[in-house]
Amino acid sequence: MKVLIFFGLFVILFFGFSAISACAGNLVDEDIAVKALKTQGFSDIMITDKDSWFVSFKGGGREDAVIFTALATNPAGKKVEVFVFAGWPWKGATIRSR
Repeated sequence: MKVLIFFGLFVILFFGFSAISACAGNLVDEDIAVKALKTQGFSDIMITDKDSWFVSFKGGGREDAVIFTALATNPAGKKVEVFVFAGWPWKGATIRSR
């Protein structure tokens, strides 16, 4: 019985934390991703996706709240797909490629 109670609490806390993390990701504006990419020399930036669920399981850090997927031209002139991880409210952005 104690195992079921513990498991139930774990599931509730896990999904509660996931929902809070997803809400924080919705507060991050895509301008943060665009600014980070421009600062690193990217141009022709187009944000194609925004994902705020289970970011830390998709290559982000514990502080990251959202992943932006972008198509952009890198400083070498090639069109590439990049991922910008960002946090809320004080964490900056991290750019990653495949």
